[in-house]
Order: sequence, then C-alpha cells, then structure tokens
Amino acid sequence: MSVGAVDLEARRIEELSLNASGAFQSLMYDGWLVGFRPGPTKRLRCVNAFYSTSLPLDEKVDYCTRFYRSVNLPAIFRMLPFSQPAQLDAYLESLGWDRFERTLVMRADVPLRSQLPARRYPVEIIDVPQWVQATAGLLDLAGDARLAAVDRAKSYPLPHAGAIVRRHGEVVACGLVKLEGAYAGLFALNTAPAHRRQGLGAAIVRALLADASQQGSRAAYLQVTADNEAALALYRQLGFEQVYDYWYRGHASERA
Repeated sequence: MSVGAVDLEARRIEELSLNASGAFQSLMYDGWLVGFRPGPTKRLRCVNAFYSTSLPLDEKVDYCTRFYRSVNLPAIFRMLPFSQPAQLDAYLESLGWDRFERTLVMRADVPLRSQLPARRYPVEIIDVPQWVQATAGLLDLAGDARLAAVDRAKSYPLPHAGAIVRRHGEVVACGLVKLEGAYAGLFALNTAPAHRRQGLGAAIVRALLADASQQGSRAAYLQVTADNEAALALYRQLGFEQVYDYWYRGHASERA
C-alpha cells in the first residue's frame, strides 16, 4: 500500500475503534473529540485530536484541562501520528505532560474461512450480553461495572460476537469481535495466567476471524501495548502488522 493509502486506512481504523467502544460520551471542541466516560478505558476519557483546528493551542489545552477538572477526571491527551495540530505533542511535552502507555494498532487481512487451520481447542461463539456474564471473573468485572457492560452490549448498534474457551466449566480465554463495513475489530483478548502459552489465545483469534469472514469482513484490526512482547509475537504469527501507534500525555500525578 502507498503511504497515502496507509494513512487513510489508519484514520479509518481509528474511527472504527472508537465506534466499537460503544456508548461514547464526548463533546466536539474545534476539531477535538473530548471524551469523558468514566472507567478504565482511557481512550474514552481523553482528548482525541483528530481534525483541523482554528483556535489558539494554549487556549484549547487550557479549556480541556479545566473541563476534565469539572467532571472529576484526569486530563489526558491521546496522541496519534495524525493528531492536529501537528505541534500538539511537542507543545504538551514543553508544558511537562508525560508520555506513557505506547500502544500499537495492528492490521491483518481476514482469510477465507476455508483457509483457516483447524482449531486445536473448542471455542464457543456466543452473544455479547451472555459473553459479558461468562467472562466477568476473567476480566474482573463485578457489580455495577458488569451490569453497565451488559447494558452497553444490549444497546450496541452494530454486529458483534464473543468467543470463549472453557476448562472444567471455567472460562479461561476470551475475545470480542465488532464488525463495521469490511472491518472486524478484535477486543478484550485475554487468557487466564495459568492457561497461557497453550494456544488458547490463537484459538480465540482464529475463531473470531472465522466468524468475521463468514459475515463478509476483509480486514481485521486490534490494539496491543508496545511492551506486551508475548501478545505481539502471537499477533505477528497470525499475520497482523503494525499500521500506526499512539500514546498518551498526562501529568504524572493524575494520569491513571
């Protein structure tokens, strides 16, 4: 693919991944998407500086800082190779905003279902509200967080499905696929520590890709932190390659 085509696809994948997050609480502010949904997912409670801007940069950063203070959330910016304006990252660094949690966004062609190898382990494909209940222990979802996740799954407007592997009745590996257009986003890929390095993660990914292929997807994407060497090795083995990366900027005292 040409540099221009890669850049266009990266921007599209970025839009898709935010759509896939569901129930996105945000404000549009002069080309910046200011997300403020509380919870552990930082990309839903940060500034995503996507589009061209017109206001002075110092004014905009000050506005966002004050806004997050008003909603009792830490002020965080998510920096992309195509963030606008181009000098935003350097400007935040000059003000002492720390860079942290670099993440890679990876892409792979979705093979035809017939081209996928036979599964070594039985993988169940189930509806997502049921998946949330089944994986609550593995993903550490309890109480209100679990109920909120079930509600979001029930109201999510696009096709999606969950995958699980059970051992002795216990869910030990899981993942989600969310479909939009020709793209399949893979999320919440997780294997219980005691069951890692046994091929369960690969089985989950292949099962989700098979489901996506059956529904017409032609490309898949996922996100993984840059220091997760085991996951990176697995995804590369499965044909995923880096398209772009992103990182966060925030003050050390309030970036959790």
